[in-house]
Amino acid sequence: MPRKPKQAGRNYQLAKQNLDQIFDMLPDPIFVTDRHGNVLLSNSTTALTLDISLDQLLKSNVRDLVTNGYYTKSYALEAAEKKSVVSGELITKLNIRQLSTSTPIIDEDGNVILVLTTGKAMDPGSMCSSPEKRELINRRKREVEYLRSYVLDRDTVVAESKSMRQLLLQAHTVAQTDSTVVLYGETGTGKEILAKYLHRHSKRAGEAFIAVNCATFPEHLVESELFGYEKGAFTGASADGKIGLFEAAHRGTLFLDEIAEMPLFLQSKLLRVLETYEVRRLGSHIDRKLDFRLIAATHKDLQKMTYDGTFRTDLFYRLSVIPLHIPPLRDRPEDIVALSFKFFEDFKKKYGPEIQLTPDTLGSFQKYNWPGNVRELRNVVERLVISSLQNYPSEQLVLDNQVHGLDSQYDSFRLAGLNGTLKQVTRALEERYIYQVLNECGGRMGEAADRLGIYRTVLYRKLKAFEKERDATK
Repeated sequence: MPRKPKQAGRNYQLAKQNLDQIFDMLPDPIFVTDRHGNVLLSNSTTALTLDISLDQLLKSNVRDLVTNGYYTKSYALEAAEKKSVVSGELITKLNIRQLSTSTPIIDEDGNVILVLTTGKAMDPGSMCSSPEKRELINRRKREVEYLRSYVLDRDTVVAESKSMRQLLLQAHTVAQTDSTVVLYGETGTGKEILAKYLHRHSKRAGEAFIAVNCATFPEHLVESELFGYEKGAFTGASADGKIGLFEAAHRGTLFLDEIAEMPLFLQSKLLRVLETYEVRRLGSHIDRKLDFRLIAATHKDLQKMTYDGTFRTDLFYRLSVIPLHIPPLRDRPEDIVALSFKFFEDFKKKYGPEIQLTPDTLGSFQKYNWPGNVRELRNVVERLVISSLQNYPSEQLVLDNQVHGLDSQYDSFRLAGLNGTLKQVTRALEERYIYQVLNECGGRMGEAADRLGIYRTVLYRKLKAFEKERDATK
């Protein structure tokens, strides 16, 4: 059998690399299977839409993907069987509704050799007869636009849990619009971080992001800070006057945190600004036309406050165009793991100690209720890292008798002290190696699962099993 010339092999590799790059630049899902449904080529958008790593996708068969719930239906096998183009609707694991089209590629003998499948986000408005519902739904841009940017934000936005991934998907869609957003979430869940995320992915990203905490301003200063004032407007006013925060946010984004704390008399003025997008400084008779996007946030129930008379009903309905709810940390244990590793890496770089998260510490983190949410977790991790600088490696910091300490001498591959049956030792080494990989990946479950050669769900099941075994031995 003649050997393939080396130059031909190099040309094939170049062509394959070029094809991979072209596929990965496409914003919509696209992948190629053989006639049996084995995935041969795909872009990262397809993988992200299905909530699976690209490496795992390239090892998969479309039958298994459907069986395991990554999407509701595959048309590739049907196209191969019918030897014709097949299209239809499907829903992915992230609840993205798509129109999928599978096109068979047939050789000269009439045999299907490959199937090319592409996906397009469906226009929800076309499936809704109600004009009101169409108007609401059409505020959202196509969801797959989020997928490319998610990769870019993986170092700043931690979203390992399904609920946070879906929230970020929705947030990215909303970011493309100018609609007013209200962020609901308990204290410490990261409402300002999400507000910055919305700004960063909006058409206003190059302009100012002005953050205002309505709870921190003295009541007599709130109006002058928000609206600004002319010179001599009141006793103590600057001789040059002052621009207000509304004006400072012109062409950018204004973030009003703790909006439930805004005094009632100012709520009526805010309502007028949102209706006219005009601002009049204190002591002035001139209305200034503004262009800004408003994002508000609160940990309170604004609708309930309208019933109590502490929040204006008309302002509530004016604000509540797009409400986004951030789940508390206790409801997303995958994010506890990822955030713990992220904060550890951040503080290790800042303070310099060579330390690692131990399984016991991480297990304690997962069992704790975290009433202060992400902010509390960050503070606890910083405290643990700082404690290691004080030469107290055996000291345990206890948080409500549930969060335990840090072993700065933890070594994932140290065999000394391991004993028992081969199964027990193998299990212990497996646990240590998994935590070592998680440390190296900064707690990113998907990346760690790829390096371990297992599915993300398998990795999470193993972590839960380790936790149960530790509980059983106590």
